[in-house]
Amino acid sequence: MTLVQHTHIELKEADPVEPDQIVTKALADFQQAVEDRLKAVEAKSADNAALVGRLDKIEAKVSRPFVANAPSIVTPDENVERKAFVNYLRSGRVEEKTLAYAPPSTGGILAPDQTAKTIIERIAEFSPVRGFASTISMSGPLLQLPRLVNEVQVGEVGETDDRPESEPSFEQIDLKPFEMAVIVPVTRVLLEDSQIDLEAYIAAHVARRFGQKEAGWFVKGNGTTQAEGVMNSDEIGTVEAGTDAVTATDIIDTFYAIASGYSSTGSWLMNRSTMAAVRKLTDAQGSYLWQASIAAGTPPTLMGRPVYEAVDMDGPDAGKSPIIFGDFASGYLIGDRVGISTLRDEYTGASNGIVKFHVRRRVGGRVVLGEALTKLTLKA
Repeated sequence: MTLVQHTHIELKEADPVEPDQIVTKALADFQQAVEDRLKAVEAKSADNAALVGRLDKIEAKVSRPFVANAPSIVTPDENVERKAFVNYLRSGRVEEKTLAYAPPSTGGILAPDQTAKTIIERIAEFSPVRGFASTISMSGPLLQLPRLVNEVQVGEVGETDDRPESEPSFEQIDLKPFEMAVIVPVTRVLLEDSQIDLEAYIAAHVARRFGQKEAGWFVKGNGTTQAEGVMNSDEIGTVEAGTDAVTATDIIDTFYAIASGYSSTGSWLMNRSTMAAVRKLTDAQGSYLWQASIAAGTPPTLMGRPVYEAVDMDGPDAGKSPIIFGDFASGYLIGDRVGISTLRDEYTGASNGIVKFHVRRRVGGRVVLGEALTKLTLKA
């Protein structure tokens, strides 16, 4: 028998670990894992929030209503020019590289193109004739326009007959601009308040005053120191009323006094008193000639054509001409002499804390096609 000797191996246990340490470590590892997971989720949420914000901005821009004639993009040059203009209004300091001077004799500053356009658009809200007449920009003190006098005459001919000759003839008419101006007083406190949109304030004030002046010129201007008014032109036709008051017959006669090509696109112009009188008129069947507006922002109609109020028109009194009708776009031309000049006056109102802005512009107007318009004159 063989004896096998076994070597005795002693196993030594590791250092004992307390149970509470095991639990504490496990909890710490779990907490760290949770925190790491939360950070990852928050990072994704932040990215999503930024994306949502960008989408909201895009949607807001797309949803904005379209404004006719409004610039879709404001270029950096326009921004610089507008900022320089507002800085001039507030401080009187001029950036020669940015702002354009008016003629040397005036010493003024020309308003930026966008500001000038805004003012002219707002003027149309106060001057109804500008709203539907034709307009043109003038670059000089006089605009000469050719006007057709005699049209080409067409004759009937046989197969071998001689063809008649016919040549149109023209005359030349002149359109001159006349100056209008307004003083806009602003307190120094208002100028110093950076929260005030000074450019908008000036534009609104100027548009209101220029619009009121224009409305008078385009209706009753004398044509010598003012634009020629439609009611003072000898070229437009006249319908003589049978009585000293407006009747339904007068309205019908006035409507049909001009060619259908003009009446189909024509507009009525009268003051508020005349509107009240005309609104009561009825035809033989008792139906009112006047039709109220069918939607907000649209004018009422008379004989199917729009009616506009002009405060400078005569009232429905004996011997007066209270109504004019026709195609103003064909019959009346407004000439805008480009440039709205602003001069800052810090001295004449200094004792009262007032800074005055002298704003001027030049505009002309005249009847260019009398056959497109006609007026109603009441019996004296």
